[in-house]
Amino acid sequence: MRRSSLATRVVVAAGLLIAGTALAPSGAVAAVGTMSADGAVAATDRLGDTRTGGAYIDATGRAVVTVTDAAAAASVRAAGGTAQLVKYSTAQLTSVASALDAGARIPGTSWGVDPSTNKVSVEIDSTVTGAELARLESITKRYGDAVQVDRIGGKIEKTAAFTSGGQGIQGTGTKCSLGFNVRTPEGRFFLTAGHCKPNSWEKAADGTYLGKVVYRVWPNKDFALVEYDNSDVTAYGTVWVNGAQKQIASSRYPRDGESVSRVGTTSSDLVGAVLLTSTTVTYDTGETVTGVIKTSNCTRRGDSGGALFSGSVALGITSGGNFVDAGCSDAVSDRRSYYQPVQEVLTALGQEVY
Repeated sequence: MRRSSLATRVVVAAGLLIAGTALAPSGAVAAVGTMSADGAVAATDRLGDTRTGGAYIDATGRAVVTVTDAAAAASVRAAGGTAQLVKYSTAQLTSVASALDAGARIPGTSWGVDPSTNKVSVEIDSTVTGAELARLESITKRYGDAVQVDRIGGKIEKTAAFTSGGQGIQGTGTKCSLGFNVRTPEGRFFLTAGHCKPNSWEKAADGTYLGKVVYRVWPNKDFALVEYDNSDVTAYGTVWVNGAQKQIASSRYPRDGESVSRVGTTSSDLVGAVLLTSTTVTYDTGETVTGVIKTSNCTRRGDSGGALFSGSVALGITSGGNFVDAGCSDAVSDRRSYYQPVQEVLTALGQEVY
């Protein structure tokens, strides 16, 4: 699944798709590129943020590199890739998103750069009305067609032996989910959400003591590092999927459009897609978190801290969503959930998955 389309609009990716030949008419695809997703990311890095609008994976699974000039398109084609000519560069769109970060932090909103539409995608939930809606509109209209504003259903909220990612953990008055077991040469740890408040945690299923929080960031980011303090607990480098262990082998930053799965103690959703790789979201209680992943997966209360992954690759730690009290039904077309990128945390803390 690429994206959950909103009923109120259909977005067509801006620009020309170019693959292996000269510039084609608008919307035409001359050939299918052979460039991998890693190759597309490398191409955007090589071109820089003024000559590309980013890369994404389209509905057919093809990696597309957006470019702002014909020479950049030729460079992508020469490397076996599919290029899409677009109006705005990453630098321009990032500047717009940064301006929204500075002046439009309203509860029930999220935004981030969307390479597939070459716009800053702004979403507002059902609570954004009246003066707050007028304020947001007055800010976004300054940037013309570089910004797309859409209303989504629900309310954007936080989702508050052996261990494995996605299993339940509990502390005083709080139930959350374990994200990923991680390690350094000095010890064993696990990651969960920073907004999950307790400083010590037990395994929810049987009350087994696990350990204490040694590092936490909330808000702005949303993660906590818990050090295991019980030698009787075996911490597997896995996530818990449908009652079985699934090995996690590595970690990285997400790719726009890739298929992803999520597990938590209340619910799991194994069929979703990355909608934006970096989003600013302001929850209903007013806290803002920046740089989070936005996906189409469901999430419910108690899933906070749980694991977002693609195959055997760790991607994110569950933070919140817009239908946290509803079941995980495919009938909801505009379901959203938000995740702290795990690679950012691992790099900052010197940890690794295993």
